[in-house]
Amino acid sequence: MSPTVDGNKYYFEYLKRTDRFPQSVYHRAKHQMVRKIFDEAKPGAKVLDAACGIGQISAPYCQTYEIIGVDEQLSAIKYCSQHFKGRYVHASLYDIPFGNDEFSLIIFLDAIEHFTDPVRVLRELHRVLKPGGKILICTVNYANPLWFILENTWHRFFGGNCKSYLKDVHPTRYTQKLLRQHCEGLFEEEVFEKRILKMELFIIGKKRPANALRT
Repeated sequence: MSPTVDGNKYYFEYLKRTDRFPQSVYHRAKHQMVRKIFDEAKPGAKVLDAACGIGQISAPYCQTYEIIGVDEQLSAIKYCSQHFKGRYVHASLYDIPFGNDEFSLIIFLDAIEHFTDPVRVLRELHRVLKPGGKILICTVNYANPLWFILENTWHRFFGGNCKSYLKDVHPTRYTQKLLRQHCEGLFEEEVFEKRILKMELFIIGKKRPANALRT
């Protein structure tokens, strides 16, 4: 995800550090879950990296899968296009510029908490996902006091522009209950895990038929 802070200021430097120690330890579980869901997809499958940020999570799979990254930050799209072999599109997840049922797989990592209307985004992701397609979502667990401590220590003093403790940076603060509530009418849950000392929530879901959606 490429969150915005202080208006449209995009914090590349923080995102680049996520693959370095000690952040790399925290983010290892994300790579493991991404590897798991890619291993289940057929080679050549069309994959959406929703809110792709600097693209480092999906980039290793560009040789085997058709990776398309979407992000609302133009600087993120330029960076990904210069460094990786996927296709990168400047667009909002509120209005994804693809047709219905286009993607076999969607990864949506550390992004949903940045949206003021995440259900609208989830409905768009459901729309572009193929019947039977899968989505991987992860977000921080605000029910865990360890996250509160991390957010108000590490991110305050060492996070640079990563000010996740500000309400306008993470306007939607997920718990296990809320994440399931937002997803259950759209995606049939296959996996739900709490990882990284239960500070991160991971859900893998399969697209529900459109005629099964709750109104």
